[in-house]
Amino acid sequence: MRTPGLKLEKPIDLGAPGALVATDRGVIFRTRDDELTGVPLAEAPARLRAKESADGTRALRGPPLTFARSSHVYWVTRGKLVRRAFNWDATAASGPLEVLANDAHDGTRVAAETLAADPGTAGRDVALYIARAVRAGDERVARAWVEGAGTIGITSEGSGASSVALAKTPTRLLAISLDARAAMSPVHARTIEVGFQGPPRLGSDVVVFVGPPPESHIDVAAVAGSEGPVAFIPFARDTSSFGLASLAIGSEPHLDAPVQWNIYPGGIDPAPVDGAVVCQRVWTAYARPSDADGGSPNLLELSPVDGGAFGRGITAGQGFDFSLISMAARADGGAWLAWVGNGRSWVRGLKCS
Repeated sequence: MRTPGLKLEKPIDLGAPGALVATDRGVIFRTRDDELTGVPLAEAPARLRAKESADGTRALRGPPLTFARSSHVYWVTRGKLVRRAFNWDATAASGPLEVLANDAHDGTRVAAETLAADPGTAGRDVALYIARAVRAGDERVARAWVEGAGTIGITSEGSGASSVALAKTPTRLLAISLDARAAMSPVHARTIEVGFQGPPRLGSDVVVFVGPPPESHIDVAAVAGSEGPVAFIPFARDTSSFGLASLAIGSEPHLDAPVQWNIYPGGIDPAPVDGAVVCQRVWTAYARPSDADGGSPNLLELSPVDGGAFGRGITAGQGFDFSLISMAARADGGAWLAWVGNGRSWVRGLKCS
């Protein structure tokens, strides 16, 4: 049977750059006042352009938002983990701002998923975030907010966390955290099981990979494919090469997870990355240099990942300032790919071919 590929639709200019997240039905932006605005992608491009007069209120900086299946959007603002409900069916309206935790580290990304205890139930949201250090000299750590149960620590004593991701399996979640240090960057993974009510059950904290020390802040992304969760982390593999690492963590975390590399022609900062299951395969989207010169435009690429190995990349865009990438699977098997680059916000549809 032929392996499904991708067909790229024409890119749509969404106007001014902003903190955004792609969803199955459109792109949601955060405003400077922590409100949410949405661009339904069933609309014609002409109507999208008509919205540009109002996009001056968008939050111009900050990590991407996170959208859960419960239709809640999560992010960190002013040291707080917050969320709003978002309803595409009510003319893209958002609910009141909910403060979930008061110890979040500004400028960090949230990972959130909805996990149903039983088929047909509404499920409970889990939001993974970076908590700021309590005292000078303390480590930042990963914590999880669980609907109906409050917050719980994810990072083991003596460890830290600088970036987090969540991957959803049929019965539980896999929390992945990167602990970027001056000498090394351990990657931790542990399972989270959530029942209909009560506190979550945590699995053991396992170091699945130890990477090199980071040259700048890096984020981790994760996708749950048919062979189990895969994590994507942009790293310097050694002193002379930089690229995107693929960690095949699997449903049960274990030491020395298999790692494969997509080596870039040179380094890039920032190095945004995201992923999703599209057309029955795991795909990752990332920004990389087009060559080692450094004076040429960078590329926004899509690569399939099978068994942790990267396939041939497809160019989805080019520019000099890619700062954010967000992917979301659609009900038809395709996906929306949104990004910030060239001083604008963009989205592009991905269809199966």
